[in-house]
Amino acid sequence: MRVYVSLVATVLVALLVGCSSASKAPQAKEAAVRVTDADEQVLKTDPLERNYDPHVIMKRAEAFFEKEDYAEAVVEYQHFLDLHKAHMLAPYAQYRLGLSHFNQVTTTDRDPEHVRQTIDAMESLLKEYPGSAYELDARAKIKEGREHLAAYEIYVGKHYYRQAAYLAALHRFERVLALYADLEDSAEAHYYLAKTYKDIGAPERAVEHLTVLLTQYPKAKVRKDGQALLASLNGKAASILATAVAPSLPSKASLPAPLPPLPSTRSLSMNPADILPTGANGYGHTPAIIDCGLNILC
Repeated sequence: MRVYVSLVATVLVALLVGCSSASKAPQAKEAAVRVTDADEQVLKTDPLERNYDPHVIMKRAEAFFEKEDYAEAVVEYQHFLDLHKAHMLAPYAQYRLGLSHFNQVTTTDRDPEHVRQTIDAMESLLKEYPGSAYELDARAKIKEGREHLAAYEIYVGKHYYRQAAYLAALHRFERVLALYADLEDSAEAHYYLAKTYKDIGAPERAVEHLTVLLTQYPKAKVRKDGQALLASLNGKAASILATAVAPSLPSKASLPAPLPPLPSTRSLSMNPADILPTGANGYGHTPAIIDCGLNILC
């Protein structure tokens, strides 16, 4: 009898342990799935009311950024800043917003809108959150963005120049000098301004820009080209000046013979040969002769 009771107890314990293990297995698996798919849950199935949670918004933005979906990341970082501008993560969100635009920048022959937005975002970071940990890189991104914009303006200006659209080219090159005079790209702008002014017949303006190029940008890549262009302009200007001045300077062969000296007084005994002919006094008219009557000169 005792053996039977023991056997039954053993079977019951085994069944209970098995049922307990079987019931826990699905729960553990479900928990693992929840942890693994946490990012997807945040991205796809958040309730509407959680769209205002700063941590949820930041997690969405970071997920898009890491997947290099920068357009969506921009939306989320901006959404975070619109709702939580004073949050401790706001400087980080502002910085990542600028990086999201920066990572969408392409070559200088493309629309530089993302470059402008990068500069705007980084300048806002410096203004709204001074002294942040991202300040140094923000300044570097602003400098790089300005260089990109200057190069873009020169690229477009050169395109107009090749098409002989000189007014549009002048506008682009002058824009570089107005907005980016502190950058090395302005040296190239001076050079192409000189070329454009030369082609439209304003060599004096071309010389002005080449003088600035050669005196203020000693390490410019276009310096040698500028020197050659200035030399050609100086020679041409000298030739034009000589041609313009030459007709007003009579040569020795065309000078009239010196006039005979006039007598200090006149008398009634002067011979006709002593009277100057018409125009000989250099003023184109004959001296007046007074007739006193009786065919006597007086």
